Amino acid sequence: MRQPRLVGRARAEPVLLRPVRLPEAQGQRGHTARRRPRHHPGRGPAGPRKQPGQRRDGPAAPGRHDRQLLASLLAALLMALATLTACGGGSGLSVSARFTDVSDLATGAPVMMNDVTVGKVTSIQLNGYLAQVTMRLEPSAHIPRGVIARIRRTSLLGEKFVDLDVPPNLPASTPQLQRGDTITQTEVRPDLEDLVQQGSDVLAPIAASDVATLVDEGYKGFAGNGAELRSLIDDFKTIVHAYAGHTGDIQTVIESLNQLNSTMALQASAHALAVGNTKRALDVLREEGARLQNAVHALARLSIGARAIMDQHSDEMARFFAQMKVILGTLRDQQAAIDGFLKYAPLHDTNTQLVEFYEFNQVIQQFVICGFNDDPTDPARNCEGGRGTQ
Repeated sequence: MRQPRLVGRARAEPVLLRPVRLPEAQGQRGHTARRRPRHHPGRGPAGPRKQPGQRRDGPAAPGRHDRQLLASLLAALLMALATLTACGGGSGLSVSARFTDVSDLATGAPVMMNDVTVGKVTSIQLNGYLAQVTMRLEPSAHIPRGVIARIRRTSLLGEKFVDLDVPPNLPASTPQLQRGDTITQTEVRPDLEDLVQQGSDVLAPIAASDVATLVDEGYKGFAGNGAELRSLIDDFKTIVHAYAGHTGDIQTVIESLNQLNSTMALQASAHALAVGNTKRALDVLREEGARLQNAVHALARLSIGARAIMDQHSDEMARFFAQMKVILGTLRDQQAAIDGFLKYAPLHDTNTQLVEFYEFNQVIQQFVICGFNDDPTDPARNCEGGRGTQ
């Protein structure tokens, strides 16, 4: 069974076999004549054994140095190919993301989207106070730029991986990730170890005696109230289920509040000025509180006096308004007569000026006398149904 070749480790010197030419003659029994063993110079019974410190006589074995050089070059070539295969190449997209904590995320961890592996983690480095994770993604995954990178676990005690989540409100026209891009939206999901650590931090200052006291007091408070506690838990369950059925509405309300806060944040300076003006107004009201109180008391006294006057003269005012009602009703019924009076009164004044003689004005002109004018169209000329003097 062939052993796997490990690049970079020293190997034993290869054993090279030389071809042996068989002799043409055979023995009497038909067996091939044995090949005489060949010995290197200075070795074996064919020559004298080399003494320590004595130089070897004769040239070295032909081609030995070339074979060693060829083996070294081949090992270096294989090492270079393995390095290129591990460190580079490929058609994947190299992107990065920065996390506040990667915990035990390891190089080579899978990168998944919708539970499908779309790449792997190639390196994890410290960039300032953040952990920069470099990933190689498959171009065929078509991952948009607005994706969210989360570090999660495959199970409760499984390995960590990078989960890419596409927000539901991300437009379909969002461009895809390109080589060298950085995923800006990252999250780290706390796992069981983090929860245990946080629980330990919370409970560490509490002594055992304090815990016993809490248990005893809890027993005193809740003993005999199991039915009420069960009812309370059921009520909480109903409330939680009711909220769970309106997740979309709750999300809409939160988004609306977020939009409102964003809009108000744009006018933060104006709001600050309004708050300052309100504070000054309240300060003025506090300083002028006594005067305002006196003014309110004066208005109260005025209203009381006005009410007394109204009560005292209510009968006269009632008669006044009744008479005004009659007068206004008569004026309403005599609109035509009022119209004629307003029309012919200027003519009367003109006639009065014309009959003036020596600064004496006939008194007769101060009356409208029926039939005493020359205008046949004048209603005063007609004495029928009128009250004029003839």
